[in-house]
Amino acid sequence: MARPRFLKFDPERRDRLLEVAAEEFAARGYDAASLNKLIERLGLSKGKFYYYFDDKADLFATVLRWAWDRAMPTGGCNPLDLDADTFWPALQRLAGESRRKAQAWPWFAGLFRHLFHPPDDPAVRRLLSERLDQARQIQVTIVRRGQELGCIRRDVPEDLLATLLFEFGMAFRRWFLDHWETLAPDQRERLATFGIEAIRRMFEPQAAAPGDR
Repeated sequence: MARPRFLKFDPERRDRLLEVAAEEFAARGYDAASLNKLIERLGLSKGKFYYYFDDKADLFATVLRWAWDRAMPTGGCNPLDLDADTFWPALQRLAGESRRKAQAWPWFAGLFRHLFHPPDDPAVRRLLSERLDQARQIQVTIVRRGQELGCIRRDVPEDLLATLLFEFGMAFRRWFLDHWETLAPDQRERLATFGIEAIRRMFEPQAAAPGDR
């Protein structure tokens, strides 16, 4: 994590520096990103860089935490605040918000691609693993709330549903981010809609067939 003196920067200047670093990591990937090039693009001397960060991994960790916070839903989204009428529309809204952010921030896809293609650096791998664990816990909470509301099926064990939701989301996002630059805006929209509809078809309670009654 960046040293406290960096966190004391004017927020606007801090955001500009982190966005420049995000662009560099997104364009080149963590392993190929040159620390000297990063320092140059940040407009810092080497002395100043090491005054704020320990190394490239520390800078990347700071960038990822900053980007993760920005990618979180605007105003937050507590699953416990949802009811049966708002549950699926809220998930649809969150998916749309994430997609709009990805389109608005040129670095979004390239930076978050690291979640699915982690670099060799052990410290960075640990950080990415922590973020995925955080996402998994959020999805467990969503599954539980959906079951309480009758919006998610209860005929399958909760931990299996949470695992399926997480793994489907991982596979879907990995493909989406890997192909982001080759997809036209209308394709992104259509595929994102497909993703949430596929999840809903898998997880909504199924009406019993006549022969099962």
